[in-house]
Amino acid sequence: MEENILERILEGSMKPTNLPLETLRKITDDFSEDRIIGEGGFGTVYKGVIANGIVAVKKIRSSMTVNQKLFRREVDNQMDVNHENVVRFLGLCSHTVETPMKNPESHGYIYVEIRERLLCFEYVSNGSLDKYITDELRGLEWNTRYQIIKGICTGLHYLHMEKHILHMDLKPANILLDNRMVPKITDFGLSRPLENSETMTTNHFSSPGYSAPENLFGRGTMSVKSDMYSL
Repeated sequence: MEENILERILEGSMKPTNLPLETLRKITDDFSEDRIIGEGGFGTVYKGVIANGIVAVKKIRSSMTVNQKLFRREVDNQMDVNHENVVRFLGLCSHTVETPMKNPESHGYIYVEIRERLLCFEYVSNGSLDKYITDELRGLEWNTRYQIIKGICTGLHYLHMEKHILHMDLKPANILLDNRMVPKITDFGLSRPLENSETMTTNHFSSPGYSAPENLFGRGTMSVKSDMYSL
């Protein structure tokens, strides 16, 4: 049954759920370098091949020091999201083991906790928007550009007004495009529930050039205005 969980989620007969680590290892060829489709500050994304399609598996970096609060927040903010302009979340893997290591200062052992935290998403084939941004005389036709702009706005409106989620890291690298050039918002690692607006603190992970001043410098409170500035 474990081997076809992802197939059932992808076809829509199951909701996103916890996924076995061994299943994610198998579909990514043991997280092979040949399967890497993206890398960022928080982790590496691999292509996963399953019986009825392709998925994307995000392996969060620094497995021994994964911030569990941030991981849970990212999962919570995507579990019930369902919109054409937001990348579809398929499941998570939260795997922890204790490995015995010889204690160099004694004759005993110490037990090191190793964490594996992974997220699984639909595979979006045409890469991120930053690869398509050019001046007005080159690149995409105006109608395609307009549809991309409109789709991002529609997805952001859905997150704000229906799901009450602040994205907090909207930028071209976090907009993926499918084979019809439909934009899909991704990467909810810095997202926040709208109802829990709080005073900003300086965020070292924010993206200069796209982050609102209050996000970069820790002034004011979090609101939809921060995402609108990024847009």
